[in-house]
Amino acid sequence: ATAAYAQEVHREIREIIGGKYANIAQSLRIVYGGSVKPENAKDLFSGEDIDGFLVGGASLKADVFLQIIKAIG
Repeated sequence: ATAAYAQEVHREIREIIGGKYANIAQSLRIVYGGSVKPENAKDLFSGEDIDGFLVGGASLKADVFLQIIKAIG
């Protein structure tokens, strides 16, 4: 997914939750579970409604995982 599309989906998720649980919608942490790489981490994390990542295979490679952390730092 592009960063813009991921943000759009996360916003929609927050809106749906807000319709049922308005008191927690803004404080709820919504994480992105798609493919996170050093090349796309910064753009993904800049999404207003993307609060973090569920890093899959990249977390098994310490050097790649560190690059993701540095990209959003």
